[in-house]
Amino acid sequence: MPNDALQDSQAEKRWLDALAKGDPNALGGIYEMYGDRIFRYTYRMLGNRSDAEDATSETFLRVLRRSSELRADGAFRTWLFRIARNLCIDKLRQHKLLELPADAQYSGSEERTTLRVTVQQALQDLPIEYRDPLVLCDLEDMPAREAAEVLKISVPALKSRLYRGRRALKDKLGAAMEIRR
Repeated sequence: MPNDALQDSQAEKRWLDALAKGDPNALGGIYEMYGDRIFRYTYRMLGNRSDAEDATSETFLRVLRRSSELRADGAFRTWLFRIARNLCIDKLRQHKLLELPADAQYSGSEERTTLRVTVQQALQDLPIEYRDPLVLCDLEDMPAREAAEVLKISVPALKSRLYRGRRALKDKLGAAMEIRR
């Protein structure tokens, strides 16, 4: 295990132990470790900053509510992403609005902003069974084994969905790029 991963694992264990004992600072420590990654994941899944913020907040509220059940056994991150995924699926079932990324007006390049929105929309148009693996593996750099655990599927099934999702995304982006020309 690389040194950074070992330190992260030890820090995670300390925060989870502290949370189980009722330490009021522990949730903040866990959020420091995972908040940005969970937000990026929920944003990429939902394509909407407001919904992603809500899903991220709710993910950590659920951690707090279940703090007495937590174990620092290496499965916490998988469990955390599974909570976030389930919340995203619930949100996607509700009426959704497409909104420009909040940083779009600051990008300085209209073409880059258009490309970002095009990619996000193409990702949103993919079926959830393709979008999930793409976001977890390609955008969040999660190992295939761990992503398969989050999604409750086998590693071969994950790899198949990744392949099909990448092909579908490429097809959607190819069609979108032709329209723009």
